[in-house]
Amino acid sequence: MAKIQDILDIERLRTEPETWNVIHLFKEGGFYRAYEWSAWLIVTIAYSDEIRKESQDRKPLNVTHKHLRGSDDTFLFVGFPLKSADKFIPNRLSFDNVSDSQIDMTITLPDGIAEVGYDKLAETFELWKQDHPIQEPKTKPEERADEHHRPSHTLTGIMSQILAYPLEQRTPMENTNFISQLKQQLAELL
Repeated sequence: MAKIQDILDIERLRTEPETWNVIHLFKEGGFYRAYEWSAWLIVTIAYSDEIRKESQDRKPLNVTHKHLRGSDDTFLFVGFPLKSADKFIPNRLSFDNVSDSQIDMTITLPDGIAEVGYDKLAETFELWKQDHPIQEPKTKPEERADEHHRPSHTLTGIMSQILAYPLEQRTPMENTNFISQLKQQLAELL
């Protein structure tokens, strides 16, 4: 299994046009995971709503956005079980085995993408990334007690989370959880 920093280095080196349409899937335990640009390609192109409608048993992919441990950097990913790959990846895509822990898929990008250029694509990716709020690590009860005296959230931060949250793209349960998290953050400020 590749280290997260190595994966992020691969994902962030997409300046050449022949790399713009490659999805890197990494095997991690019983799951495939796609990070950063690859996650964006899966969610917005390979697993778009139109493709999902082809099959009733396909579920939306959940995008996870986290802090990189020991850094201010963040990353996002999507994942699905190895045995359910056919439910999440359209049959028309073929796999290339890169190693025991990595497979690559080449997808067809919509017309005109090549003319847009890397800077515009990277900007579109970054906007998509910002639409997914960063999930804060779960804290232990004893850590929460210490945090009670010094709130870790600000009203501005909470408002940014609300504005960035893709409400229409989430399930009712995810929306309920998001509101619950906001309530907890607001309670810390009081």
